[in-house]
Amino acid sequence: MSGEFYDGIPLELLLFEEVRVPDPTHLRRSLRYRGALDIEPEHAVEAALDPRRLVGRDPSSRTGESIRVVGYSAGMGRLLTVVLLPDRHPPDGVWQIATAWPTDKRVRQAYQGLWEVS
Repeated sequence: MSGEFYDGIPLELLLFEEVRVPDPTHLRRSLRYRGALDIEPEHAVEAALDPRRLVGRDPSSRTGESIRVVGYSAGMGRLLTVVLLPDRHPPDGVWQIATAWPTDKRVRQAYQGLWEVS
């Protein structure tokens, strides 16, 4: 993901000092998708703050403002994909969680290949 920028900041240099969950309803995926796994807010925050997280632009963002973070939640025992929006522009390290879900196999393999973590 190197070489990509967000508000003129290289993705690998974005700060992640505080992550908030303004609306936990968006983490209740079972309300929208039958059989989907709900994510607890603390698990989404834990994954977003994973020091070994992968950060990329969110390809599904309608506004271009969101990013995706793939990180490990020890409390949940799995990798999560977390969609974040900055609290302000340019980002100052404070982010809001829009939604999160269990990471798919392809992305898990990429993460594990980088960090050799199961």
